[in-house]
Amino acid sequence: MTLYDQILNLPLFQGLSHDDLSNIVAHTKFDFTKVPAGSVIVKEGEPCKFLRFMLSGTAVVNSHADDNSFSVDEELSSPIMFEVERLFGLTQYHGHTITALTNCSLLVIKKDEVMRLSDKLLIIRINLLNRLATDVQKLSGLQWHQLPASLTGRLLRFFALHTSYPAGHKVFHIKMQTLADNIRESRLNVSRQLNKWRDDGLITLSRGFIDIPRLETLLQLKDNP
Repeated sequence: MTLYDQILNLPLFQGLSHDDLSNIVAHTKFDFTKVPAGSVIVKEGEPCKFLRFMLSGTAVVNSHADDNSFSVDEELSSPIMFEVERLFGLTQYHGHTITALTNCSLLVIKKDEVMRLSDKLLIIRINLLNRLATDVQKLSGLQWHQLPASLTGRLLRFFALHTSYPAGHKVFHIKMQTLADNIRESRLNVSRQLNKWRDDGLITLSRGFIDIPRLETLLQLKDNP
């Protein structure tokens, strides 16, 4: 796959032709950069002045509860656009720390350039609005979802709600009691269910640590409480 094809697969540029992209590249400052494995791509709390796309590689996105009672490491693979919603709105700071798990290739565009492209090209503006609108719709619908009655359902809902993508490798750094408190269940019952999933090979457990190799596999249990 050529570099142009990689860029055209990114959410912001979908629907453009090669000629359109050639014209954009000729008049827009694109910063292509390599990030070695283990390096921080962005840090939580930093001003969001650039839109970053990962063209190749895998990164780990770290998120945590407001009271720091638990955190989640989520592996995300390319191609992906990082935190576009943080370019605008009330809080224009990065909400997560993103670290390169493997060697990563990034495309970085300044916020001013993103706004200029959006103003100039309708398809860019539509792609941007579609992404933001989709995220808002997903979040606004959550408040109307009933809390599952089963323990399995509540655990799966907790895992799904605290990840940005419902598939792939996730690691929850959380104590058993904290998890039980969050889903309004006894610690004993939570422990029994997690240990069953461990015995079934769906997760790995250790003290304050829940490793989920494939979240999508676990979420398939939702119809089998």
